[in-house]
Amino acid sequence: MLAIGRTLNKLSLVATPRIASVATVRHYASLEENKKRHQGLSKDNLPQLNKVDSILDFPTEKADSLDQPKIFSSHRPAEVVLNAITDIIDSPLSPGEQSSLMKKALVIKRVVNMNGKGKQPSMYALVVVGNGNGLAGYGEGKDEEASRAVRKATNRAIKNMRYFDRYDNRTLAMDLTHKFHATTLELRSRPPGFGIRTNHYVHEICRCIGLQDISAKVRGSTTPMNVIKATFEALSNQKQPEDIAKMRGKKLADVQHVYYGGQ
Repeated sequence: MLAIGRTLNKLSLVATPRIASVATVRHYASLEENKKRHQGLSKDNLPQLNKVDSILDFPTEKADSLDQPKIFSSHRPAEVVLNAITDIIDSPLSPGEQSSLMKKALVIKRVVNMNGKGKQPSMYALVVVGNGNGLAGYGEGKDEEASRAVRKATNRAIKNMRYFDRYDNRTLAMDLTHKFHATTLELRSRPPGFGIRTNHYVHEICRCIGLQDISAKVRGSTTPMNVIKATFEALSNQKQPEDIAKMRGKKLADVQHVYYGGQ
């Protein structure tokens, strides 16, 4: 017990800080060796804070080297880096017509391909373009960066543009049913003022083509790529009433236009 008590007394003495008296501090400051030690803290040697320091203070003006634009070399292939000249060569549309096209990036996702080096990730994009007056197309692109994949897909969509027939420039001539892999798509023509009441992917395609009154139902797989490709295939394979009448040797009369004025 006595040993434990002595140990506690020693700990208490060590833990308790000693407070120096005022006389001790004055005596310490009056020594010559201490004056030499702290002579750098005299009033004359203190830094002037009203002056700008070259290291601690930021300069008020930007350096000249930062204002000059830097030119980086590009090693991308010609298909990725597209300019106006390349677009004119790739597509019969003029630069003004290409800039006025509606461009919709409907699918952007990360994909992984397996090869001899292992899993190689990349970005996949599917873009739909159209002028809103019957001309539209879609394209797919894949690249390491999403922006370059979208640019590839846009360029291919412009190349693949084709014309789609519209009844009264607003709807379909007849109802369509098309199957693409596991996706079954039903497109129905509607009267004026009905609007576009479809799947959101089909809605964007109809806007690019210029279809204003249409309804659709997607059955089975609702994978975005399947829905988009099924829509384009269905619109591409539709038969016009004039072609059907010519095949049957009949004369075509549009009753809706003759008796109802197209209403």
